[in-house]
Amino acid sequence: MLSEVVYLYDDGSHEAEVGQLKAFFLGLNVDCNVINVAEDTEAQHMVANWTDQIPAAFPIVRIGEKIRALFFKATPATLAPAYAPGVGVPLAGQPVTIYSANWCPDCRHLEHYLDAAGATYTKVDIEQTSGAPEQIIRWSGGRRVVPTVKVGDAALLFNPGPHVLERLLGLNVA
Repeated sequence: MLSEVVYLYDDGSHEAEVGQLKAFFLGLNVDCNVINVAEDTEAQHMVANWTDQIPAAFPIVRIGEKIRALFFKATPATLAPAYAPGVGVPLAGQPVTIYSANWCPDCRHLEHYLDAAGATYTKVDIEQTSGAPEQIIRWSGGRRVVPTVKVGDAALLFNPGPHVLERLLGLNVA
């Protein structure tokens, strides 16, 4: 189900959690690279860009060479609903913010999908909100990706498919 490469970022103090995450991804037959930010200045800069509004929360899981998703204080239980359906506990109850643009068909599709599911979310129009495009660019590693979805302090998702959000948030769409 997950075909992207995975990176685990840690500051060297969460060995047990990193081991659990490595085992989780190994069980999904997914390549997983561990990066110690205490030893990698480029990684320190990337993490600083991701966490300027979200407290640094290791371990951080990055999905994709092009960043598709970031999970903070990641555990197999928080990742499983999105990547191993039927397992884990969804991030239900977390505040959801969608950074979107009126001209974006993927944004409209995702918003329509969430509306049909009865999901509660806050919409930030990046064309009308000062600083929003720059924030997305920092989070995404240099790309202006919409929709970008922030789920509490737990995750950032870049142009996620509706079904990933459905599983991750525990939504029931008929």
